[in-house]
Amino acid sequence: MVRFWILVSLGLCCLVAPNDRFVRAEVRPPFKTGGIYEDEPQLLLDESERSDASVEQGAVVPAQAVDERYRLPKTSVPIHYDLHLRTEIHRNERTFTGSVAIQLQVLEATSTLVLHNRALSIASAKLSSLPNGVTGTPTPIGDATFSTDTTFEHITFTSPMLLQPGYYLLEVSFEGRLATNDDGFYVSSYVADSGERRYLATTQFESTSARMAFPCYDEPALKATFTVSITHSATYSAISNMPQQETFNEDAMRTTVFQRTPLMSTYLLAFVVSDFQYRINGPQRVYVRPNAIQEATFALEAGVKILKALDDHLDIPYSAYMPKLFQIAVPDFAAGAMENWGLVTYREQLLLFNSAVSTYRTKTNIVTTVAHEYAHQWFGDLVTPEWWEYIWLNEGFRTLYEFYAAHLAYPEMEYWELFNTQVIQAAMVPDALATTRPMNWNAATPGEISALFDRVAYPKSGSVLNMMRHVLGEENWRSGLKVYLEDRALATAVDEQLYTSLQSVIEGKNVLPGDVTVAQIMRTWANEAGYPVLNVRRSYDTGDVIISQERFYSDRKVPNTNVWMIPYNFVQQARADFNEFDDFQWLATKAARISTTVPANEWIIFNKQQVGYCCVPYAVRNWKLITNAWWENCAGCIRLNRALLIDDANWLARSGRLDMRVALNLMTYLRGEREYAPWTAASVVLSYFNSRLRGTAAYHDFLLFVDALIENIYGMLTIDVVSPNDTLLHKYLVQTISTWACTIGYKDCAEKTAALLKAEVASAGQTPVHPDIASVTYCYGMRSANDAEYQYFYRKMMDSKNLAERTMLIDSLGCTTNKEYLMAFLTTALGSGTGVEINYSADERRRMKQDVYSGSRAGVDALIDFLMDPTLVNDFFSILSTSTLNSALSAIASRTNNEEEMNRLNALLNALGTRVSSQTATNVRNAAQTNVDWANGFEGLMLSNFLAEYVAGIETDTTTAPATTTTASSMSSTTAGPGPVTTTTAAPPTTVTTTTVRTTTEEDGGAATIGLSIAALLVSITIHLLG
Repeated sequence: MVRFWILVSLGLCCLVAPNDRFVRAEVRPPFKTGGIYEDEPQLLLDESERSDASVEQGAVVPAQAVDERYRLPKTSVPIHYDLHLRTEIHRNERTFTGSVAIQLQVLEATSTLVLHNRALSIASAKLSSLPNGVTGTPTPIGDATFSTDTTFEHITFTSPMLLQPGYYLLEVSFEGRLATNDDGFYVSSYVADSGERRYLATTQFESTSARMAFPCYDEPALKATFTVSITHSATYSAISNMPQQETFNEDAMRTTVFQRTPLMSTYLLAFVVSDFQYRINGPQRVYVRPNAIQEATFALEAGVKILKALDDHLDIPYSAYMPKLFQIAVPDFAAGAMENWGLVTYREQLLLFNSAVSTYRTKTNIVTTVAHEYAHQWFGDLVTPEWWEYIWLNEGFRTLYEFYAAHLAYPEMEYWELFNTQVIQAAMVPDALATTRPMNWNAATPGEISALFDRVAYPKSGSVLNMMRHVLGEENWRSGLKVYLEDRALATAVDEQLYTSLQSVIEGKNVLPGDVTVAQIMRTWANEAGYPVLNVRRSYDTGDVIISQERFYSDRKVPNTNVWMIPYNFVQQARADFNEFDDFQWLATKAARISTTVPANEWIIFNKQQVGYCCVPYAVRNWKLITNAWWENCAGCIRLNRALLIDDANWLARSGRLDMRVALNLMTYLRGEREYAPWTAASVVLSYFNSRLRGTAAYHDFLLFVDALIENIYGMLTIDVVSPNDTLLHKYLVQTISTWACTIGYKDCAEKTAALLKAEVASAGQTPVHPDIASVTYCYGMRSANDAEYQYFYRKMMDSKNLAERTMLIDSLGCTTNKEYLMAFLTTALGSGTGVEINYSADERRRMKQDVYSGSRAGVDALIDFLMDPTLVNDFFSILSTSTLNSALSAIASRTNNEEEMNRLNALLNALGTRVSSQTATNVRNAAQTNVDWANGFEGLMLSNFLAEYVAGIETDTTTAPATTTTASSMSSTTAGPGPVTTTTAAPPTTVTTTTVRTTTEEDGGAATIGLSIAALLVSITIHLLG
């Protein structure tokens, strides 16, 4: 399952912008959540609401206590479910009825059968024996009594007689209500072109919600077969995991019966009742709402290509187990996507593509999400983890193949290039905390299980598996996976069974040293929390290198006893072959000495292409050798390792393992950098500094520092035109650099974005901004927008039926620095004082609030003003809840950098009074004060000192940023994929136009005099659009 996280707070994104806008809107869509905004700042809870997450420094995270009472007893197991449901969702009837006949096997004598049930009303239950097996005629036993334990979500059926080991039939009739929280069997809806709201019933069962649709054995190991039938309106259709077997009508209702499934877990069952239409290619279909049918073509193409790529790669045809594979875009869907076997469900943003409005990032997200879910058809569906403790056997493989299968299907698109920055580096930030967990981690309650779908299960596990793929070699990797999948097909697995399968294909091949096994290696990675630093210390006299390991913590350096089996390799400056992976060596002790012939005047770099899941600190001399070499010619080190070294140096400096000045000096080579991967790693670093320094005395120097870094690359890019020849990575690069240019005040950037925005408005949309540059253009163009332009984009957002475009427009409207516009935007989000219920989703309302404070300090001030108004804060509180208010306060605190801003925050907390608990208010103040104090702390002083010295050494003044004159095609050429990586660096531009860097710390965004309230205008637009 794809979790829909946005990793803003940790800077773990493919584009980390200096404001929060594009970080949130454009990152890869990871994982399952209860909504869009689990990336909002950590809520500042009362101490009584906190769990004790502290651990002893240097200690391994302790095993989590698990309450086994949540598990079902092992007295019986299911064999087959015959499930029938009836829904009248076509008329928005939320009640559904059903019956299920469960063929089961009693394993030991018992008088009770314990299943799962959540909120279903049981009408009747009866038991029969099956003395001749599951195919024989049932012999009635009698009615079963039943009782429900809501704490453990168990329902106990008590038999009128003792059930001896054997086969039985349990028949249950029940009634339930469709949920409204995108979980279980739930209701969704969309608005047709006629303006009518149409309803559908759909499912999301992972991880513990099949029990909301029917009583069942809702644990992954308790696999069974299913026959599903659904009675629904004859004007609607029903789809499920298997193809339709037959239908029959009765009055205005139709019953659709589906073929019997293979053995599968309950959480993978799925069905949808809707009036959707579909596009088809052989056994694959894509279902969408009727008014989006033109946007389904690309997802179908991607599905066909990716399924073939995985069939060929794994050498186990999907069709050997399942006859069809449908995808469906669900309007209301909390998870990013869900891998139900044969019926994959998605958020609309991750499946629908409209070339007129969808960006290159949307297209990338669609391809990688389809790849992720299709990989699940083998890893998770065909072979399922025995328990949630091993969920990484699902999500780790799918995170790896999210990019690898995308590369196999579209090798020309360079998708694999995104793996390091979007997966490996994203995983390492939270995994460097003391509170992280190991990959193997037990759980029992639904909440504990849901919490396992985290950055350890996804990017960390995917990174470790990618490391093992390189260690074993591609041929052995594929052969080992085939053994694993065939041995465990239609069954469950634990980690040791994967290790055994991989080991079986390398016996006698000398792939691993001595008697070392796959299991021994993987246990150190799957059972240990965190990851290692591989310390490298050179003897420049002898050439010897001493390497050592210890656990890396991002906020401390403490002794620890952790030992991983670390595969490592290295290159030297004169023979820098970064594409060779037959040279792994191993560190399985705390330290070792290795001999090299590297001359003292050459750099040495460990961890080729960041294949190893570790961080590598060097002594200062080696860092200086690297920096000096990169100043002369950075192409001597491939772009993936340049990105790695920027990322490593940043975190090593912030953890106290490296002088901050060394890390910053390394970044100065970026004046000659032309590739996306290093720039996105650098953007993470710069974004952190930007957030810390804004509003402080050192911010002016920071702006000049960024100006010096980007001036050359900005002059080589065309930011206002998209060429058909632009590569994917080039588009990422353009967005990264243009965002920084506009943020630090390049006049050229501001003028071009404003011109594009105004041209679209003036033509009434006939000359729209190209989707691939729209997010930057709209956001920064909005900063100079007038009333008519702001209203145009508000109307465009309200008109849009493409959720990805709608989201981008909402983000852009929050970019303005005009406080009146921002207040109006917040007002419409809540419907406050308008007398109109504006038709935003709950996610959109929360997003609008987040967009306001993320865009600029002017947005933070606008939000403070909004919350200071007693009437408006009451609406905010009632519509968006206490937790959303707390997260808003946490966001304001994280953006408080000086005494004036601290005073504003204190005034807000005083005005809110009892709406905020005293402990929450204290936590908010403490967090803000920590920010204010940072500038005068060690890290802040080191940074400001470096910047002051750097700026003093710049010979030019602050008006040196060149404007674009060259075309995209003159920039660079990159080779995609997990094979050899090459880099070609462009020549510098021959013609530039000077622009101005804005060096003030904040735009005042002075609002123009407005004769008619902008809020009233926005409301009037909404009323008109809603008819």
